[in-house]
Amino acid sequence: MKKIKNILFSVLISTVFIAITSCSGGIGENLPGGDTTDGPIIVGWGKPIVTESYFSDLGTLNNVYPINILGGSTGRATTSDITLTISVDASSTTAIDGAEYSIPSTSVTIPAGTTIGLVPININTGSFNLTQPTKVVITVTTSSAGVVVSATENVQTINFVGCQSAIADFSYEMTVTSSTGAVYGPVIETVLMESVNSFMTYSAGTWAPPLNPGHGIRFEDICGTLTMPAHQGLVDVYSNDVTPRGTGTVDADGNFTLRYTIDFAAGARDYTAVYIKQ
Repeated sequence: MKKIKNILFSVLISTVFIAITSCSGGIGENLPGGDTTDGPIIVGWGKPIVTESYFSDLGTLNNVYPINILGGSTGRATTSDITLTISVDASSTTAIDGAEYSIPSTSVTIPAGTTIGLVPININTGSFNLTQPTKVVITVTTSSAGVVVSATENVQTINFVGCQSAIADFSYEMTVTSSTGAVYGPVIETVLMESVNSFMTYSAGTWAPPLNPGHGIRFEDICGTLTMPAHQGLVDVYSNDVTPRGTGTVDADGNFTLRYTIDFAAGARDYTAVYIKQ
């Protein structure tokens, strides 16, 4: 019996040792606090797309926009500064430097001991275009050793919007049609304004509430052009992916149409929702 207990104890010790070395990366690997443990540090914009909406002159706002450590060091702070360079992509930018915006410095640092660098950009709210949006597109690069810029978060677009949407001020007669032929409506619905120029419909697809009413389809109205997020969950409850089918517009009478696709296990279905202002 004693021999059996010794064998079991040895197996237990071996199991614990394997677990410890697996979690720590093995004896001799860098422990937390080092610059990297799994390749170069990856940095990128914290928010690749930002919309700044102002409808009155509030003067110049001294905004900052984050560039973060996204990976490589598993989000830990580094032991040395990371120097970054930002530049404006003139071919994609429609905003005017010195009017809608200005950039005080093109050099940015993620300081040692942190995971974030802040890019100062001054926003002149009194110079926004009142009839159409403009934008500035900013790229980030680095020459710091052991640091690379994310291929998907290397560009930030800041949209400047000076025209305010009036969509949420009305009720709408809504009818939605599925690619299967199913129809929901017409019904009277209101549209919830979640933030400036950002909205959510009351329902989604061809399901009548109580499919989580008030948690429908998210979209933005930027000077009469309607856009939807590339991916959003179905009514904030289900994991079904909801994606836009092109952009929409608000007509002269205030009516609009949303077109989107919802993924299901049996295949994707397209939906067209028409909103008629009442």
